[in-house]
Amino acid sequence: MATREDGAMNEAAMASAEDGAIKEAARKQYWLPLESNPEVLNEFATKIGSQGAFAFHDVFGLDPELLAMVPRPCIAVTLLFPSDAMKPAKAEQLRKLSEEDYKPDDGIFFMRQYVGNACGTIAAVHALANNSFVLGSDSGLAQFVAQNTNLTPEDRGANLARAKFISQATEASAQEGQTATPGLGDEVNHHFITFVNIGGVVYELDGAKPYPINHGPVGEDLLAAVAEVIKREFIAHVPDGMFNVMALAHAESSRAQTGAESLPQRPSKLSKRRMATAVPGLGASECRSLRALQPSDLTSHCWAR
Repeated sequence: MATREDGAMNEAAMASAEDGAIKEAARKQYWLPLESNPEVLNEFATKIGSQGAFAFHDVFGLDPELLAMVPRPCIAVTLLFPSDAMKPAKAEQLRKLSEEDYKPDDGIFFMRQYVGNACGTIAAVHALANNSFVLGSDSGLAQFVAQNTNLTPEDRGANLARAKFISQATEASAQEGQTATPGLGDEVNHHFITFVNIGGVVYELDGAKPYPINHGPVGEDLLAAVAEVIKREFIAHVPDGMFNVMALAHAESSRAQTGAESLPQRPSKLSKRRMATAVPGLGASECRSLRALQPSDLTSHCWAR
């Protein structure tokens, strides 16, 4: 004779199977990847709910004088890095954390990535969702955050895959980049993540990892703290790799603040295409000259998965 407990167990099993099917369906999706470009991310942010008081800015280098060119306050930082080259370091990091009693802050809005090539989208969503004061109260992203706050990172990731307003904003914004847009499902070789300040701590939000990563105190300035994390935890492992950094900061133009002549000029469309090292078909000879760039000369505007 079936009991009420048996019925509850069957319902739980069915819910688990349905949840697994949703995540599996999400894994079969591919979105157009967002270019690592402030104009692209700002357009995407506006489409999903940013009110415009804060904007994404290029970070031209990790030296103090270059960090000083970025408007303040800085409330989030995105990093684009060579994903395959970083796999050993990431695996070792997770191995060490698994041996500790590691628990990230409960107040972080973090989601897993299931959709292919959506890491740029998720990086931007992480940056905005964890600074929700930048969003319009009735915006699509504000509503998405409210509806998913009490869910697991896995369920949030599955729901992102079904959020039409986000996928449509991603597709529209991806077309506005300055390099040829890869096709759906094309393999790209860089990965986007975000760093935010949660309770005075620098947290790395990477949808490919199972949880947020605590990188220690923010101190007086999030951007300066994240610059040290990037040098120590990323560039040190791939010193000849190509990286791109952007800051979500006050929307005041960095050129208006410091003077256009003091900032590196943006590359032409042709040179940006050469910099888009993850675009399929780009020859190794075209990339080789970029691999000697130092941390103070970060590459610009690559694609990420």
